[in-house]
Amino acid sequence: MTLEEYRGALDRTLPPPDLKGRIRRALETPPARPRRRALRAALAALAAAACLLTAALAASPELRTAVLTFFRLEQAEQVPLPGESPPDGPELTHALVAGQVEAQYIRLPGAGTGYSYGNGVLFQVEREEDGAPKAVRWWVAEGDALVPLEGRATGFSAAWAGLEYTDTVYWCVYKGEVSCYCAGSAGMAVDYNCTVSPLPGRTDAAILTLSQGSQMGYQEYPMLLDLETGAVTDLLAGTGWEGAAPLREVQWRPDLSAAILSSDNAGWFYCDRAGKTTASLDALTGLEVFSAWFAPDGALLLLTRPDPEGSCYDVWTWDPAGGPPVRTFQGLPRWPAGEDAPCGFQFFFGGSRGLCLTEDGRALVLDLASGETAAMTGPLPDLSAASFLPSPAGDKLLYAVYGGGADGLGISALGVADLETGVFTLLDRKSSPALHESSLGWFDRDRVAVRGRAADDMGRSWLYLYRF
Repeated sequence: MTLEEYRGALDRTLPPPDLKGRIRRALETPPARPRRRALRAALAALAAAACLLTAALAASPELRTAVLTFFRLEQAEQVPLPGESPPDGPELTHALVAGQVEAQYIRLPGAGTGYSYGNGVLFQVEREEDGAPKAVRWWVAEGDALVPLEGRATGFSAAWAGLEYTDTVYWCVYKGEVSCYCAGSAGMAVDYNCTVSPLPGRTDAAILTLSQGSQMGYQEYPMLLDLETGAVTDLLAGTGWEGAAPLREVQWRPDLSAAILSSDNAGWFYCDRAGKTTASLDALTGLEVFSAWFAPDGALLLLTRPDPEGSCYDVWTWDPAGGPPVRTFQGLPRWPAGEDAPCGFQFFFGGSRGLCLTEDGRALVLDLASGETAAMTGPLPDLSAASFLPSPAGDKLLYAVYGGGADGLGISALGVADLETGVFTLLDRKSSPALHESSLGWFDRDRVAVRGRAADDMGRSWLYLYRF
């Protein structure tokens, strides 16, 4: 990250002006070592003090800064209770919490039944009397307004494993990304389903996943669905994938040139669609692979368990184009290590970063692909008592603490650690037992979503969005 990029990040996070000056002066001072930076002692007097990442990070394109500054906002959020149900559709109220966190409170009609979100878009499924979907309405939350989007509907039909799947995918496009919904065929009386997932950067097609069975008998199969025509393409045809059957999970490289196949019966496999081959990762790498996923650069990250008891992990990176696997981390403790030792390694699928809490209370941010380690030091919150959730792009970590005043989840604190700009912002929340919080997740790459309703009235519900 350049100085100008860091200045831009500071402008977006809106810290107090005197704090920005101190950080900038610290960055403009030549560092004592070429691959390490530190904030000056002036930050130590702040209530929210700086944390130093002591790692050699110059070689990592993913973790670009050696300074992670922790801010605990002085003003807590007074979480609003759901108001009266809006009669004509969802309504948005915009606020700036603690002078820094953008909040968008969306009142949903009735109990919010039929409302959901995905890929940064709010949508409502309108249903027939028998429950079948008949239309889907879409909105984006921009500033202080909900803006309707034009929706599309495409019918499709696909056959797999003796079953015919016929359904409709509802979809829309916003800022070059597709959001989509498919009701599927799952129900109490049937044991099959189909779901549709967007492809990053593509607006013409989506991944159609056909599935059968449940629990230990679950299996799935991927197809490519043309959103304009409804045509379906078999993505694994001719690759020899049958050696990995039954498939429990399929992960794709963004260009669909390769996939990682998971099978409870046979382990993990690498499928090269261009080369029309599928082979066991154990055979290809010489390792006993416990888990596998794609790094952002297309290489594979592999997890092995050197201890038969599973108390620790080794992490490897492997390029299918050539060369043996390279171990980047060895002996990472399992998370959680135990009730009396809240430490261990928490790995994030779909990205190349992990978090490790050590027995002496330190927090380590790990670049799993490069092997670089960044140690957080300073007056951090209790990381062992919280849950973490990576953003869709893997460049941010959502931090949440439960047990607050609200019913349900009772989220007492929300925070986001931005691993690229080097800012960790924590917001305390004050809420009433009259509020029931039911879910927490990422709304899009930047915003966090909390679903809530009145504890004594399911007819009043909200969706809370936060941008840190």
